[in-house]
Formats: sequence, C-alpha cells, structure tokens
Amino acid sequence: MINALRDFVYRLLFYLGSVLLGVVNYAAANDAAAVVIVVNGGDADSVAIGEHYAQQRGIPGENIIRLETSGDETISLSEFVETINNPLLEALLEQGWINGVKQPGQDRYGRERLNVAVHRIRYLVTVRGIPLRFSNDPDLVISDDSRIPQQFQVNHASVDSELALLPAPPGLSMTAFVPNPYFEGKPVPDTDANRIIKVSRLDGPTKADVIRLIDRTLEAEESGLIGRAYIDSGGPHSKGDEWLHRAGELAQAAYFDTEFETTRRPRGYPDRLDVPALYFGWYRPNAYGPWREPRWSVPPGAIGYHLHSYSATTVRSASRRWVGPLVAQGYSATFGYVHEPYLEFTIRPDLFMQFLLDGKSFGDAIMMSNPALSWQAVAIGDPLYQPFKTSLDTQLETMMDSPLAAYIGLRQLNRLEAEASEAAALAYAKELFGSHPSLAIAYRLAQIFAQQDKNREALEVLRVIRHIDRFSRDDAALVQAMANLLHRMGDSELGFEVYEKLLSERGLPRGLRIALLEGAVPVAEAAGKAAAASRWSIDLRQLRQPAGGGD
Repeated sequence: MINALRDFVYRLLFYLGSVLLGVVNYAAANDAAAVVIVVNGGDADSVAIGEHYAQQRGIPGENIIRLETSGDETISLSEFVETINNPLLEALLEQGWINGVKQPGQDRYGRERLNVAVHRIRYLVTVRGIPLRFSNDPDLVISDDSRIPQQFQVNHASVDSELALLPAPPGLSMTAFVPNPYFEGKPVPDTDANRIIKVSRLDGPTKADVIRLIDRTLEAEESGLIGRAYIDSGGPHSKGDEWLHRAGELAQAAYFDTEFETTRRPRGYPDRLDVPALYFGWYRPNAYGPWREPRWSVPPGAIGYHLHSYSATTVRSASRRWVGPLVAQGYSATFGYVHEPYLEFTIRPDLFMQFLLDGKSFGDAIMMSNPALSWQAVAIGDPLYQPFKTSLDTQLETMMDSPLAAYIGLRQLNRLEAEASEAAALAYAKELFGSHPSLAIAYRLAQIFAQQDKNREALEVLRVIRHIDRFSRDDAALVQAMANLLHRMGDSELGFEVYEKLLSERGLPRGLRIALLEGAVPVAEAAGKAAAASRWSIDLRQLRQPAGGGD
C-alpha cells in the first residue's frame, strides 16, 4: 500500500515539474537578504520577534510580511487557505519574491495557484503568532483513490510544511503528502527548486523564549557548538533506533563526548545530562524529568530532538509534548510533528546530523532530512544557523577562556585518543585538568587513570571534589558518578560525604532524589554509616510509592 501511495504522489511531482519553464532558481549572494519573515500583524509579540530576528541577522525590514490571521495554534483548512496561503502568495508576488503566472480561478480548496513560477527566497521563516497546524477537512479528502492507504487519507498538516509548496502548480492534492525531492541531499532540478520553499519557524512557549533562541543561536554560531551528546534509543521500532544510533556515532566521530542509552529505560535523572549540546531520544509523549527543569544549563546553540508522533501538537507549552519544553529550556533548534506522521515519513536525525557536520545550515539540513512535504513536520530554529561554522581548532585557539572551555578540551582529548596515542591523550588530560579544573575533566582523567590501573592517581584527581560544597542540579548525575567511582576504588568515606552534600540540597525533584538515594544507600553502608543508610533507605521506600503527576 505504501508503494501505491508513493506512485500516486510521485506522479504528482512529475506533473509538478513537467509544466514548468526551464528557469534557474535564484541563488542569493547574501543569504540573510533573501530571508522572508512572516508575522501575525495583529500580534504585537509576533511582530516584535520578527523585527528582532531581522535586526540581529541583518535581514532588511522590508522582508517582513504581516498577515492578519488567527493567533491560535490550530486552525481549519479553510482558515489556512483564506488567511495564510492566499494572502502570503499575493504578498510574495507583489514584492517580487515570486515571479509567476496565476491560474484563473481557485482550486477545490480555494487556493490561488501559479502555472509558472520562479522564486528568489532562500528561507521563509514563520514567527510565533502564525498558526502552527490546520485540522482535517473530511469533505476535501480525496477518498476515491484506493491506491492511497486509509491512514493517509487526511489533509491535516503543519502550516509550514504546506507553505513549502506555496509556489507549486495547480492540481496538487492536499490529501496525504508529497515526496520531498531534496530528501537525502539529492541534486534538485531547477524546476523543482522553484516550486519548493525551505521553511522553518521561530516559536516557543513565550516571546522571551523565542528572543533567547535567536540570540543564543548567534552566540553559538560565533563560538561553535560546545558540550556533550546524549542518545536515548530503545524505542518501539528498530528503524528509529538505528537512525538515532547513527546520529550518535556521527557526534562521536566529531569527537563529542557521547553517551548512549540503548535499553527501554528512559534516560533521566540517574544519567548524565551536563552541557547537552546534542540530544536525540524517543519515545515518551511529554517532556519529563530533566527536560522540564527550568534551571538546566543548556549551552547556546544546543540541538534537541525527541522522536514522538505528536511532539509538536503544541509548541506554546513548557511542559506538554517536546518541542515547547525544549525551547523553554534553552535549546536553539528542534523539530517535531503536529499530527501522526508515521515513522518512515519523519525527519531523519542521522541525515540531519550528517548535513550539519558537513557545514549545512539548519534550514538546509532540515529540508534534506525530511522525506515528506505537505505533511506533519515543523522545524523550530533559525534556518541560517550553522552550528559547526567554527571548527574545533578555532575553538581551541580562541575559546579556552569560555566558561565551557572544559568541554572544548574534552573534545580535543577524544580527538587525541582517536588520532594520536594513549600517552598523548593522558598528557593532554593532565594539562587540561591543571589549566581548566572542572568536575567533568576530573572524572574523565580519573577514568583514564583507572583504566591504566593507576588507582592512586585516580583517587587523587577525584578527591578534588571534597573542596566543593554545593553542586548545580544538572551536575548531580556527574557528581554521583564521581562518588560511585570513589566508592569502587576504596574511598567510600569520601563518596559518602559527596552524597551527603548532594542530598542536603533543598527542593530536589522527586525523580532526582530517588536516583541519588539509590546510589547513596550502598555507599553509606560500605562507609560504616548505618544510621544514614537506614534513614536513606526509609526515604527511598517512601519516595518510590506511587505519586500523582510524576516527574
């Protein structure tokens, strides 16, 4: 059935290309000058975000198009056509962004269409205040074609995915989806390129969240992406696990410290998540645990993705679904789905990661990783963003006074381990610990010593932790790992002291406290602290009792 659907939509694309003139798509000398920003003219926050983005990116003010549309995230198909599709096409024609010949009248959906089109838009950026998705209209579903599987006989979609086909020719159905010719980075004929627009969105729970996203994206582009990579597979389908694992392998090959969780246990408080530059995981319906922590130290430019069919049914909540919470927490780029996309037609995280590492912008990487248009995907982020524009070598030369310098150093340490020798890596690790002492470096250096059976040296490095009285919440799992390593190497007394400090922090989320207590009890017992071990065991039993809401 899937093959029949593909045949159906591929014929549509063939028609799309066959009616076009042999024209060349406009290649902007200045990408920013060819970015079109679409705001809701009746929403002051939408206008303010659009103007801020234009100013920060050097996009001409006249590139901002104001539409009068609903401020709701979900609208009807007819509202989409009447207040977004047709007015936007008219504005792009009037301002010369698209040159085209209109078809007389309107199609069955009420859309105005072009017989011939050439556009010079590098990216179209929709802004918070522009609706996110439109609902299904069963009266306009093409249901008389048995080649379309039942589950694809819908016309609901994300606004952005539909706008990608704004210059497409007449006769293009809104039922099911249209295969994306850019998928997998294939060369795209000029005719198709002129009929497709690359679209991304600047959106989130609040205006402040979106402004921060814009500013921190620019910061990261100058400094380069800094931090660690976290991959949480173990989802319901092996294909998705393969994609996520390959994305992690690509991060690892780029020398990022990379952690893989491959069981069906969801990654959470027991696991490290310090300085999450890259996060790819699945398959929970809503953000949980660390991803709902407002104080988590997410680095500038961080990229996060949680694969779930309904991860973007709203992006204005900091707790529901995934896209909104990720933006609220400080991630600069993310993507998700407004309705059920089905796994094969979701954005491929491995391709996305590869294209970014190859130097592509966020807007290009998303388009080349997305198999389907007129479908359910939405991408949140600055399309001009190039997270790897600044190389590791440049970071080592210019960014070692950064608060995150330790994580630049860890990436260089990984490179030395892969390309030089164990001795060179150890020498660099010791030098790095001396010049940029941090918990992350201390733990990594201790691990290297332990692997070489140099337990005395490992313990000396770990004992730096006794000089720290308080730990940030997002370092808790790292500190716990250090306490456990101290315990395994024979210093349970200091491990116990570290746990005491961790557990003395007030207001710990229930899930985090459980994770800490699970590690603390055996360490306390080994250190001869029977009273503490008993008290902590009681606390742990009480916390494990079912509680409404969860975290």
